[in-house]
Amino acid sequence: MGLRLPSLLLALLLSCLSPSLAVAQSDETTAATSEASALEELQNGDKPLSEAAIRDLVARLDDAQVRTLLLERLDAVARDRAQPSEQNLGSLLIQSRDQAEALRDGLARMLAALPALPQAMSTAFERLRDNRQPVVFLWIALGFAAMMGVGWLAERLLRRAMAGLFRRIVEAQPSSTIARLGGLLLRLVLEFVLLGVFIGGALAVYFLVTQGNEVTRTAVMTYVAAVVVVRSYAIFSRFLLAPYLPSLRLLHMDDRDARYLHRQNLILASIAGFGFLTCSLLQGLGMPDDAHQLLSFTVGFVLIATVVYTIATARRAISGDLNWDPEQAGPLRTMIAESWPLATTVYVILLYLVIVVIELSGGRASYLASFGSLLTVLFLPHLDAILERAARRMEQRDDSAATAVGQFKIVGLRASRFLVCIAAALFLARIWGVDLSSLAEEGFGARIAGALIDIGITGLIAYVLWELARITIDRRLAEDAAATASEDGGGEPEPGEQGGQGASRVRTLLPLLRVVIQVTIAVMAVMLVLSALGVNIGPLLAGAGVVGLAVGFGAQTLVRDIVSGVFFLVDDAFRLGEYIDVGVVKGTVEKISIRSLRLRHHRGALHTVPFGEIQHLTNYSRDWAIMKLEFRVPFNTDLEKVRKIFKRIGQDLQQDEEIGPDFLQPFKSQGVLATDDSAFLLRGKFMAKPGKQFLIRRAIFQAVQQAFAREGIKFADRRVTVNVPGAGGMEPEERAAAEKAAASAVASADALATKA
Repeated sequence: MGLRLPSLLLALLLSCLSPSLAVAQSDETTAATSEASALEELQNGDKPLSEAAIRDLVARLDDAQVRTLLLERLDAVARDRAQPSEQNLGSLLIQSRDQAEALRDGLARMLAALPALPQAMSTAFERLRDNRQPVVFLWIALGFAAMMGVGWLAERLLRRAMAGLFRRIVEAQPSSTIARLGGLLLRLVLEFVLLGVFIGGALAVYFLVTQGNEVTRTAVMTYVAAVVVVRSYAIFSRFLLAPYLPSLRLLHMDDRDARYLHRQNLILASIAGFGFLTCSLLQGLGMPDDAHQLLSFTVGFVLIATVVYTIATARRAISGDLNWDPEQAGPLRTMIAESWPLATTVYVILLYLVIVVIELSGGRASYLASFGSLLTVLFLPHLDAILERAARRMEQRDDSAATAVGQFKIVGLRASRFLVCIAAALFLARIWGVDLSSLAEEGFGARIAGALIDIGITGLIAYVLWELARITIDRRLAEDAAATASEDGGGEPEPGEQGGQGASRVRTLLPLLRVVIQVTIAVMAVMLVLSALGVNIGPLLAGAGVVGLAVGFGAQTLVRDIVSGVFFLVDDAFRLGEYIDVGVVKGTVEKISIRSLRLRHHRGALHTVPFGEIQHLTNYSRDWAIMKLEFRVPFNTDLEKVRKIFKRIGQDLQQDEEIGPDFLQPFKSQGVLATDDSAFLLRGKFMAKPGKQFLIRRAIFQAVQQAFAREGIKFADRRVTVNVPGAGGMEPEERAAAEKAAASAVASADALATKA
């Protein structure tokens, strides 16, 4: 048994490869006579060896010799794969020539069978009669009609009983795509239940009237199967097109186009079902292979021609469904929608030609794979458009887009597009017999094909996580913005005003958190994709760690900025929209990045400040702001009256709908602050929300001016009293010069006050 496995492996290799071998001889032991003769025969490449001869020769070798021969042959195979030789190229050319000759011979045989095709069909149908009376075809037709009639009657009775359910589905008038899809799915299930009842009634008649003739039973069941195929395809066509139920239609097309495509689908299903099943029946009745092949190609040509005609006549409806909103569609979608009918036509023709070439070359084409590929290409883009259209409509509906459940539904619809594509890829690989696991063991291109499903699933999960994080954070930001807007009824401060109230801490931190989460998801998705492709990501992670360490040592300033920014945000030192002073510059926080913040000065300048350069920080927008206002009144003013006026103004402004909510403490008088040469200097103050004090200040100035005017109180003028010795005896010219000097002094004092 120890020799059996190496011997079989060597036998398989020697049967496929050249038997020219070089065997290393041992210096310590001598080979037996049988082993020497076996080696001579194996090294002789002139005479072909059968499998039995190879087994007999290998059986006379010991394990060491078998191991040596196997290793040498594997090395030779590796060298041939690494450097293709002229012999391999010649083999490829010979193989291509043989295939061309086989194609030419198959085409000649098919053309030779063309004149005898009617006779071959007549002979096959004659075998169906099987030496019985000529009326046997009449009995078959009557039996088939009886089966169809009983099946239709049973289905009709059940359909009448279920008429109320069908009517309620239509009368529901669903507005959303999901609701329409639910109604169509329910109708689909009910239609297949009715089809099952039809099949049951037909088979009941079949088992009652059958006479036991195998050929007759085969013929009857063939056309029963054809009817089932046509009706099943018709059910799916009604599900997709809803030709007579526009309220449930998922595709973006009118009634005329939907009904036309449905009729064409019934024609295509009839050609495929009855045509190909008739070919299969005739082959079972003894039709020659060449005639059967010619008849199948003819049916296929009619089918493909009908498909091409349908696409050509309905290209406007097809493109319109794929590009349902030209105004919002991008150039890529528009280009795909406009070129898709032509691309589908070319694909259908090429698919037919490939099948013909394979069959004529002696191969065996899979009709299941061919029809599956055809249906996938025809319907997959429209299914994708349905899902995208449903997501877009749900986004445009306020009641759906405004709720978390509605947004998660939108994500589910968009994610289902990935699932549909993955399912289509698995379906195509399955029907074409592609082994993805074996492909993964080949070259890099084949490895990509083998890992395609893993990559798709990884992309799907990454997309769902990405969207969930985005939706959750955006909804939280929207809620915070709505709450802030409801609180700030007085409006935003005008540009250029200092100390505006900033955003909440949530609004400051969540955008940064969103970026971090999305970058993390993207990096993990890339790593998983590389791992699916067979790339060892361990060295990549180790290299990233080394690079990160090197960057940390080489960019200490950058690291300091990032770390400082993290601690500033953790300490909640500032937020977006707050007015801060960092020593060198000051302004409103306009943007926060990972290493710096941008400050908009109240005069318009924009400053970028790295976090690491901030030594101290003063925040003018946190919690509350106090503003003090000064008023000049003459010495003869009733100060108690002024105090009451200020108090009344404060009470009135607190009742104001616009600025009242912005007060934290009302405006009130603080009495006389100081005096000068010509007036009392009165002060009033109030406490307000940060950023609102400037709006309130304007309202207070206006209210005080109006109240003083009503009460006859005047604001004091700024005066300068100049005492000139001997002014009583001055001449008029001297007095005028003194007044002019005093006026100049007053102007200088006003200029100094304005600068201050």
